[in-house]
Amino acid sequence: MADVLRDPAPQAIDHPALRALFDYWSGRRDGSGLPARRDIDPLDIPQLLPHLMLIDVTLPGQVPAKRSGDCVPELRYRLVGTALVRHMGRDTTGLTVGEAYIGTDWEKIHEDYLYVVSRGRPCLRHNQGVGKDSRTFDYQRLLLPLASDGGCVDMILAAAFWRDDA
Repeated sequence: MADVLRDPAPQAIDHPALRALFDYWSGRRDGSGLPARRDIDPLDIPQLLPHLMLIDVTLPGQVPAKRSGDCVPELRYRLVGTALVRHMGRDTTGLTVGEAYIGTDWEKIHEDYLYVVSRGRPCLRHNQGVGKDSRTFDYQRLLLPLASDGGCVDMILAAAFWRDDA
């Protein structure tokens, strides 16, 4: 399987918990619109909570990108699940995604987030992360767009599972 799938078909998501999250998110959509944060009820998905992230997308105060003429939104962790904190060895809540990321492939990872924000479509990535003991771990991460108005992405619902997660 490729390391990144943009707008994956449900059957392409092979991790059962990520597939369950995708199905839950899909079920919260209103027609062709995107679900909003208010449509997501943590009580519906308690088994996924330790692996969830909520990322605020701030569009009004856009930050200039390195490429001329482009702007990028600020992406800041609002919530980071306890299983993710355990694997990373720190709580990244409140940090921007760029500040929190400690891997060597930030540009590829950042493109996933920009895709989700600009297209309003999910993104699945198989990757390696760096854990609290500086060892690398294989993981899968799913990014799902949320939009208060059904169209303009203002938050990302995400989850990540390491290979050794049950």
